[in-house]
Amino acid sequence: MATAAASVTPRRRLLPPWMTSYERSWLRPDVIAGLVIWSVVTPQAVAYAQIAGLPPQAGLMAAPGAMAAYALFGTSRQLVVSATTATSALSAATVGPLAHGDVAAFAALSAMLAIVVGVVLVAGGALRLGAVADLVSKPVMTGFLFGLGLTIIISQLTSLLGIPGGDGNFFPRLRDLVDHLGDVHTTTLAVGAGSLAVLVVGRRVAPKVPATLVLLALAIALSALLHLDDHGVDVVGDIPNALPDPAVPSVSAHDITALIAPALGVLVLSAEAVGVARQLAMKHDYQVDANRDLMAMGAGNVVAGFCSGFVQSGGASQTAAADGAGGRSQFATVVCAGLLLLTGAFLAPLFEHLPQATLAAIVIVAVSSFLDVAELRRIAGIRRSAIVFALLGLTGVLVLGVLQGLVVTAGLSLVYVIQRLARPSVGVLGRHVQSGAWGRVDRIQGLQVDPKVLVMRSDGPLLYPNADAVRAAVYDAAIAADPRPEVVVVGLATSTTLDVQSADALSDLARQLAREGIALRLAEVRRPAAAVLERAGTAALAPLFQTLDAAVHPPEVTSDHPAP
Repeated sequence: MATAAASVTPRRRLLPPWMTSYERSWLRPDVIAGLVIWSVVTPQAVAYAQIAGLPPQAGLMAAPGAMAAYALFGTSRQLVVSATTATSALSAATVGPLAHGDVAAFAALSAMLAIVVGVVLVAGGALRLGAVADLVSKPVMTGFLFGLGLTIIISQLTSLLGIPGGDGNFFPRLRDLVDHLGDVHTTTLAVGAGSLAVLVVGRRVAPKVPATLVLLALAIALSALLHLDDHGVDVVGDIPNALPDPAVPSVSAHDITALIAPALGVLVLSAEAVGVARQLAMKHDYQVDANRDLMAMGAGNVVAGFCSGFVQSGGASQTAAADGAGGRSQFATVVCAGLLLLTGAFLAPLFEHLPQATLAAIVIVAVSSFLDVAELRRIAGIRRSAIVFALLGLTGVLVLGVLQGLVVTAGLSLVYVIQRLARPSVGVLGRHVQSGAWGRVDRIQGLQVDPKVLVMRSDGPLLYPNADAVRAAVYDAAIAADPRPEVVVVGLATSTTLDVQSADALSDLARQLAREGIALRLAEVRRPAAAVLERAGTAALAPLFQTLDAAVHPPEVTSDHPAP
């Protein structure tokens, strides 16, 4: 029996979690959810391909493989991996300058970017970097997405109005748009405005009806019947077979190197997918593995790239549709992937009559959710510094562009995190007379303080960015105290372990205080931190104690056992 169990366990580990625990009762809701996802993803695949600067068939070729790969390797039961507005815009912004106007090179570079993104995400998951996306704060990401939404909308308004499109970032495009307002094509504007009306009214009146799919059907039918292209309305045009066509993108090694930095940007944008997966896992009471999900999304991008597609990620709207339709597992996305293959094989020619103005309307409505003014107001009401970071992220996208704006956004978040780590609050502790608990004297009234023993603690862990600042804060407080203490006790409860620079800073503090006739004791020392302090020689300069009480009133011995 043991041998049989041993042979089954590795096989079960290789299978996706949803497959090993699949229940027969999930089949019907999964099939229904697959149909609903297909109704959402099909128009999005066509529209987001336009954001990425590619023909509509690119979206239909990329999505099935990405969905199947995530279903095989991912841990979320509901997350749908396909094209998203943010990654599509990033792809276009990255590939455009490298393609130099060559359509074939643009398509090849877009596919190669997806492959490079896949490699980066797989490597990130293997290195357990699933939490890296969390480093970008919510206010900064909100501002970035707001700016991204405005940038995409301004680029689509030219198709909606039937006027020549501009180049550059937001403000140059805005200037070109204003300059050509006198050239608006009336029929195109009517098609675009009507498409917007169908989407907006349809979602309010009948939210459960796939308004985007209904609009596609209406727009294609009216365009074919009225021959809108003969009246000056731009249409999608001829679409070849949209089945995945496996091929290795023809790209130079120099261009591949240039795609690595944007691929790292997609790792940051994966915060949305990871967050959506976590929320749904909490809702349905199961666990997800962010690192494995990164690898699964990476595998999906590799497949999409080799299928002449572009960058894919976990989309909030597609996933919400899957969850709202009652999908219980990734089998729903497998059903959708199959339907997309059938769509590419037999229905792709139907999109030839689709007006570009209708596609623009679909994109505009899709990204309008990024213009979250209410969230900006909420952030401003909670913390003023947060709204400043949000507005800086927004401005960075508008002024610098999508890729550079993403770099600024990530940089702002990292600067903020480093600033908080580098300047933790260091305060004096006192002891509650009745309970014996220790607390900050500047935050809790009535705490007892021994004038001969100064007890201090940092609010954050002691790390190399803040080690010198904490050392200086403790030394300055000891020298400024009146009367001057005989002993300084530094609590290390927030530091599970220490690095070399932190240990050296504590050694330097011990020497500085000793020159002033003050002894240093280290309290609340965990076992990993104690090991570092012993090897660094710090323990010989400052005795280690398990608790603050033991450090303030030490026993006969000079050092207590460190806490585990």
